[in-house]
Amino acid sequence: MISLIVYIIVGLILFFIFYLAIQGIDRGIKAKNLNKSKNLYIDKMPLKNIAKELKKLKVLYKNGTINKKEFQAAKKKILS
Repeated sequence: MISLIVYIIVGLILFFIFYLAIQGIDRGIKAKNLNKSKNLYIDKMPLKNIAKELKKLKVLYKNGTINKKEFQAAKKKILS
């Protein structure tokens, strides 16, 4: 009689563990799909585009279109 109760308790514990594992896997899959749908995989600019943007920025700075503070902020944004 006691062994039957122990088996039932062990079975319930294992069932609960499997339930938690399945929920964790489900949450992981949902999070991965959500990341894909939001396009959180940020692609870096190709190196040629970065150089081109920096050259344009330098021309704007030399012409006086933007000041030094704006130049530094834009440069930091491009390089990050």
